[in-house]
Amino acid sequence: MSGTRLAVHLLLCAVLGSASACTSGPPPRLVYQDSRTVIELRVDPQAGIGHSHPATLTIEHMTHILSGIRVQKERDAVHRLLAGEAEAGSAFNAEEVWALAPHLVTALAEAKPGELVTFYRRFSNGSTGLAYTTGGLFMRVKYLYVILANYRQLPSDAMSLGIPAYEIDPVDDPLLPLRRGGYSVSFVPQEAEVHPVKGQWQWNFPDPGKVVIIDPALLRSNSPKP
Repeated sequence: MSGTRLAVHLLLCAVLGSASACTSGPPPRLVYQDSRTVIELRVDPQAGIGHSHPATLTIEHMTHILSGIRVQKERDAVHRLLAGEAEAGSAFNAEEVWALAPHLVTALAEAKPGELVTFYRRFSNGSTGLAYTTGGLFMRVKYLYVILANYRQLPSDAMSLGIPAYEIDPVDDPLLPLRRGGYSVSFVPQEAEVHPVKGQWQWNFPDPGKVVIIDPALLRSNSPKP
């Protein structure tokens, strides 16, 4: 990471207060990389006694999981009054599901108890331009935690946090959100989504609405497909 990128990265960390995304540690272990995708294993400072890794999921399970993740964009008060809440849409299109699923399965199988899997995906089309979808996932006991830190986030979105005149590529830190809020994450089928109860172990993130917990055992039937 260059000096300029490091300075901006540290400023983002200070603004967001993201301990998990910004804690320094050993370099990540690369699992897969191409021109648009990077899958890595990174040390998780919140792992405590350790995640349930290595973890075994099938590619079919992972395609169901990625296809079932939903994003609901936030609307301002005036827009909500006129049009109501936005409908939830798929976080990953079919191309992204097929590109990510096998490598995420491999990464979970190679992960150590103190690590989590991170993913990074470049997205580009005529209306959006260049954008990034990034995050991470890990198994804890029988549940899969998925963090969608950035959903088709523009490189310039970090300026909303007071980072002037910089376009940021989160490839160096996929768990670092380029802006606060903007959307929340859920899962279908709803019965497979787990909601933490008081006293249950939790993984802390500056945007809790961007974390979804899934019980893969409930996906053997009635699962969405890409």
